[in-house]
Order: sequence, then C-alpha cells, then structure tokens
Amino acid sequence: MEPSLNSLAAQSFAAFSLALLGGLHCAGMCGGIVGALQLNRPPGVSAARLAAGYHAGRVVSYSLAGMLAGTLGAALYAADVLPVQAALLLIGSSMLLAIGVSMFGRAAWMRRIEPAGVWLWRLIGPLARRVYPPRTAAQALAAGLAWGWIPCGMVYAALPLALVAGGPLQGGLVMLAFGLGTLPNMLAVDVAVHGIGRASRSAPARAIAWVRPLAGAMIVVFGISGLAHAARVAGVAGSEHPAIAMFARICHQ
Repeated sequence: MEPSLNSLAAQSFAAFSLALLGGLHCAGMCGGIVGALQLNRPPGVSAARLAAGYHAGRVVSYSLAGMLAGTLGAALYAADVLPVQAALLLIGSSMLLAIGVSMFGRAAWMRRIEPAGVWLWRLIGPLARRVYPPRTAAQALAAGLAWGWIPCGMVYAALPLALVAGGPLQGGLVMLAFGLGTLPNMLAVDVAVHGIGRASRSAPARAIAWVRPLAGAMIVVFGISGLAHAARVAGVAGSEHPAIAMFARICHQ
C-alpha cells in the first residue's frame, strides 16, 4: 500500500500551511539573516535581485532535503516489512496531528528540536561565509542554498511529511510546498528591511486569526485519516470498522 495522491496532497497542504501561517517563527528565525544580507549589500547591487537569489537558493535546499527524506522513506517502505510501513505511516500521521494542533496555539516544541541539525550547520557554515555578503546573483543563490540548512524547527516539523511522501520526487514536492509557504512572510521582511513601503499588519493579522485554526482543523483531519490507515495496514483489532475505514479513505484509497 503505497502513499496515494490524496496523501501527498494532504502532506503538501500541511507543509505549505505550516510555513505560511507560522510567520512569526519565520520572521524571528530568519529576519536577522535577511537584515544582515540586505543591510550589508554592496553599493550598486540590486536589493530585489539579491532577494530573488537567496530565497530561490533557500527553497531549492528545502526541496533537496525533501528528496533525501523521500528517498529514505521510500527505501524503508519498499522493504515490505509491515511493522516498518505501519511505523512510517504513524510518524507521518502523528506529525500531521502535531502541526494541526499547533495552529490552535503556540508551537514552542518546534524550537526544542532545532539543536538536532547543529552538526550539519557546522559543516556548511564555513562555506556560507565565503559568499557573505553576496555581491552577485550567483553568490546570493549560494548564500540561499546554505541558508536552507540552518537548524530550523519548522523545517524539521515538515521533513517527516516528506519522509512518508512516497519517493524522492514526492518528498521534494512536499518541501517545495513548504518553501513556497515561507515566501510571503520572508518577502515582507525583505520589504521592511529595505524600507520599500510599510504594509499594514492589521488586515493580515485578522485574516490569520480565522484562517489558521481552519487550516489546523483540516490538517488534524488528515492526521486522523493517516492514523486510521496505519491501523488498517497494521491489522489492529477493530480497524475494519466502517467509521475507521471512512476516515482512512479521506487521504488513502
């Protein structure tokens, strides 16, 4: 039973929503990086061109991380060991639930998992410093590629969704959705840092006030559907009950 298109759509939606509606975390985590890149921009270098380069690089890195996670998950799933398949489904569904529930309140747990990637940044950090501050579009792209590997709780919350997406392409698509979800908030930070206008925050805040829990409720349903499907795959007693089968069919055929 391989992951379905419905499942991939649910995982991509969850990753996109997590990034889009987690704007405060994005601004707090990466706003300083945007400020450092833009405020140290050499004379004559276009702010827009610089931003396009490092945001493109960042999204590419997220997608590559998703492909790696998807490749690993697909290899584990292809082993055709039922407990492993059920465990992967459980991981993905539990993360969907965690993401959905976090949209009803704070998500402090994301910051607690950030130290997990410090070791990787120790390898990439010295390379990033070679292109700082970026002076060309190519250097901005390279800076963005490095930026994408900075330890980030939101990225680590989305990666398990790529792990169970079904393969490298699917995992890459999930994290591409995540990267696209970060763009509105990060571009707003770019605009603020560069001083190009002052957008009102009240309207977006009012919109997020009801959009966030609505998206959270949908993601919680996706998580419950995944747990129901995992129970059926594992052959848990009572998992063939019509109600469980109905929930399982929301994201899994």
